Amino acid sequence: MNTVERLDDGEVSSFLVGELRPGDKLDLRGPVGGYFVWTVDVGGPVLLVGGGSGVVPLMAMLRHRVASGDGTPFRLLYSSRTFEDVIYRDELDLLGADDGIDVAHTLTRSQPDGWTGYARRIDEEMLREVSWSADEQPRVYVCGPTRLVENVASTLVALGHDPDRVKTERFGPTGG
Repeated sequence: MNTVERLDDGEVSSFLVGELRPGDKLDLRGPVGGYFVWTVDVGGPVLLVGGGSGVVPLMAMLRHRVASGDGTPFRLLYSSRTFEDVIYRDELDLLGADDGIDVAHTLTRSQPDGWTGYARRIDEEMLREVSWSADEQPRVYVCGPTRLVENVASTLVALGHDPDRVKTERFGPTGG
């Protein structure tokens, strides 16, 4: 399954969503760098923090964990504007029922009636509540818009997390 969110000033997403048609041929290669990857041998526990379509690579990690049969504890904190904006909502509900995978949502713009998740942007208090302590040395992967990623990563480091264990991937408009 592939997921692409169109960003108005995005370098690639505008082409993929607006120009690419079924049957078009592309040359693809693996990820450049490869540091934003979790495999069973990396271990855990693992904290995933995503905003918007930043959940896509985090979902790949969750799916890998499930497919491998590994029991590494995972926690996902996923920020979306609205309930309707939650990508993979049904699959995340199923994963959250898995022993060893905890899924927490925050909705920053509006919440449906009866909402029991968070209702604000990710902040220090939320990270303290969702994450493991720095003493437990979780592996951390943060992906989303640049501002979210920088805020989350710097907050986790300020809370004592080892910067070498906090991996980040960000996206945004060109020049942003």
